[in-house]
Amino acid sequence: MPRQKRIYYLILPILALALAVLACSGGYSTTSKLSGNSGEVRVKTGEADGTDSTSVELNEDWMRDRVFVTATLSLEAGTCQATLFGEEGTALVLDAAAGSPAQASGDLVTDGFGEVDLETNCQGAANLELLINFTLR
Repeated sequence: MPRQKRIYYLILPILALALAVLACSGGYSTTSKLSGNSGEVRVKTGEADGTDSTSVELNEDWMRDRVFVTATLSLEAGTCQATLFGEEGTALVLDAAAGSPAQASGDLVTDGFGEVDLETNCQGAANLELLINFTLR
């Protein structure tokens, strides 16, 4: 019986780690730079097909604040529509195809965590990158 307990203590952390890796694979990666009242966030993924949604943090200190955003969506293959949603009904929509990036500008209002929502609807998209430049209003 003690040997079985030791095996369980060894297997459970390995299983948890494997599940975490599976949950994170294939998703979006983000990097950000902040400078004073402005910054940029890059959201990337290797491939996207179908619909997906995630939250994008602009600045955790900017809760329910209005920001001016210029977003650029580019991809190497396929097509993709990306929509950035903010509070108070604010939104930006970008439609891009391989070799034809899309750009949109306007105001978004961050949520209580300094984030906006990103929804994508892609068909065969490869090497997708969304660049979000923003300035606090």
